[in-house]
Amino acid sequence: MLLMELQPANKPRIGALVLTAAPVTALGVVAGVGAGMAPLVCAPVALALGLALGVLVAGATGVAPELESAQPVHQSFGVRALLTRAAHESRPVLHEIDVLVDVAPLRLRTIGDPECLHRAVAELIEQAARRSPPGSVVTLAARSAPSGVRLEVVDEGGGDCGAGLAVARGIVDRHGGALRAERARPHGCRVVVELPGA
Repeated sequence: MLLMELQPANKPRIGALVLTAAPVTALGVVAGVGAGMAPLVCAPVALALGLALGVLVAGATGVAPELESAQPVHQSFGVRALLTRAAHESRPVLHEIDVLVDVAPLRLRTIGDPECLHRAVAELIEQAARRSPPGSVVTLAARSAPSGVRLEVVDEGGGDCGAGLAVARGIVDRHGGALRAERARPHGCRVVVELPGA
């Protein structure tokens, strides 16, 4: 069963839908009654039309309602594919910084929502890039761990290693994992993410 998740982020979407659907439905009922139809006959048609137009308008303005499953979608997927995609899609924020993806074993897998975890990894890459000087390398490493999978995002820069991690930490927490930041040697930051294994 699909449900619309009523979280604060979805309030603008729902508001746009209602603000479009309500007037269209009312106009449809008025037009139907004016044409000699009984209100109970034209109201369902007007409501369906109002909702359809509301979804179209909300979608055109970028605030379409999101239908999400009642339970988060967790699946098994490859860690190397996750890190490679995040590194590739982060290229615009990297400028003169290279990314090295190092996964062993190559078939290492984790369980979770791949899109959410992709957002978390992309956020960690962006933060590492901000701390890093031109010509440096950000390393994305993944290994088997007793808890399942251990990911590391290591940069060669400076600055506060714990800054800007709230989004990634929230996603990791929802997946039953843990995230911590620490100093790397001889310099730089290391963000360690522990995730369940597949």
